[in-house]
Amino acid sequence: MSEYYNIVPWYNTEEWQSVYHNIFITSNKEHALNILQIWKARCPLLPSGVESTFILIQVQVQDEKNAVDVGCDQFLRLAYSAAIMRFVNHMLDAETSKGTSLYHAAKSLGVPDWIIDLRHDTAHSNNLPSLELLREASVIGLHWLRTNYWDKYKQCIGDYIAGQKDTSNSDENQIAALMHLCLSLSICSHHNCNINTLSQIPIDMRESIVCDAADLFGDLIDLSKLKTVSVMSLVNIMNAHSKKLLKGKDSAVYVNKVLLGEDSIFLSLDLLQYLGGNDFKHKNKLSASYVQCFELLLTFLHTNELILDFLVELIHITQSDCNEKKCYLAAFWVSEILKALKKSKEFISRIKKNATDISSKKRKELKSLYYHWFPNEHKNNLLFNLRKSPPLPLLNINFVKPIITAYNPYLTYFITDLLNLIEPPLQKPITEKICKIANLISSPASRFKSMTIPSKIYTVDDIKNQENTSNSYETSYIDLDQSSDVEVINQEKQELSIGGIWKLSSKEFDWSTCPVGNII
Repeated sequence: MSEYYNIVPWYNTEEWQSVYHNIFITSNKEHALNILQIWKARCPLLPSGVESTFILIQVQVQDEKNAVDVGCDQFLRLAYSAAIMRFVNHMLDAETSKGTSLYHAAKSLGVPDWIIDLRHDTAHSNNLPSLELLREASVIGLHWLRTNYWDKYKQCIGDYIAGQKDTSNSDENQIAALMHLCLSLSICSHHNCNINTLSQIPIDMRESIVCDAADLFGDLIDLSKLKTVSVMSLVNIMNAHSKKLLKGKDSAVYVNKVLLGEDSIFLSLDLLQYLGGNDFKHKNKLSASYVQCFELLLTFLHTNELILDFLVELIHITQSDCNEKKCYLAAFWVSEILKALKKSKEFISRIKKNATDISSKKRKELKSLYYHWFPNEHKNNLLFNLRKSPPLPLLNINFVKPIITAYNPYLTYFITDLLNLIEPPLQKPITEKICKIANLISSPASRFKSMTIPSKIYTVDDIKNQENTSNSYETSYIDLDQSSDVEVINQEKQELSIGGIWKLSSKEFDWSTCPVGNII
């Protein structure tokens, strides 16, 4: 029986992945929109997830282009309203066709009910919702589409070329075996295990290692006498003969599927508890013993240029709604990996500065040289391939921007490490302000629980009303000129305190230093 294939508007998987990357990773939505328009021309009836994404980013791109044109607000409200309505209709159609109400359909699919209210307002009310509310709804809609469409199908789409045998499953199985082998060897190479040869490994794990090694490397290694096969010799064979297998375009996807899937031990809370590191949340750091279990694995990913995709996937986990402890663990892992990449960067910079020849040095010699140059570094901390620089995108502020500007309650655990890699380095005051703002918006419940949040202020009367309803305001400054513009006249030593950490700035305040607001 022949397999079933779908004809799709994208040219190949790479083009689909490019659109995904431009929308959700680099925020280059205009480039993604150009490709989506080509898809629309090829196939007027796009899949619902693609069609909904297309209509949302189309209006978002238009909004960004007209950011300075105040006169187009009404046009944008109409465009956003239509986009939100079509998004709701497209994505909930399958549920409502069964007789389910929009609210029940939204609840079962995880769409906020206020977006359904917004859809009703755009369809039936005389007044359109505010532009701010519509913008927020489009952002949430796009995030929902990423989780429920793009991430869902990212793992399973593939190319079919007539007359060629499909080897993707074979590659995926081999990469899965390779990563299971790498995980096992990484744990066995931990110095506390005192394991030198394969014969010393517990029998269940040993059988798995032998089977995976035999499937992957065949006659390259003699596994008939396990007492003579050292763990490090198998590691060396794995490092030398895995590069070709990992050159495929979907290698990073397969690797992350194994290492960060539900059954993986990398983010296993049971393993964490077994190794005595379950209190990492209170210590604000993963235990060195636990981290070293995966040093070989992470070094392997760094050497084979897989660490960037792995990091991005870990960050995505921190942005998801999965188990809270798992999100914390992923965030701390991001921090540990970024710190290790910074060490590699510093080491290579020192080599270039001193013109040191390291071509003939082995890993142990490089580690000794590193600790000689950086004596304050603890020897139990994570250390990667010292010959290899960090991935270039991590040094680029444009790559980092979407990560640090997206709401993420776990961002504070790794934002400093992320900013420390950027080239050229950010000035210390800027880094401190970014980290401070990230800390504030990542935990609004605790940071702003004592604040009185005012309603939106449009006129002088609105400000006066706030004075009557909140003790935290001190106002005496209003004048209204003939053009109906509201002018706030700051009297000497007078401020509008919204409570908490915010204060009103003077007209001379340099907003480029802190565009979000002025912090006390």
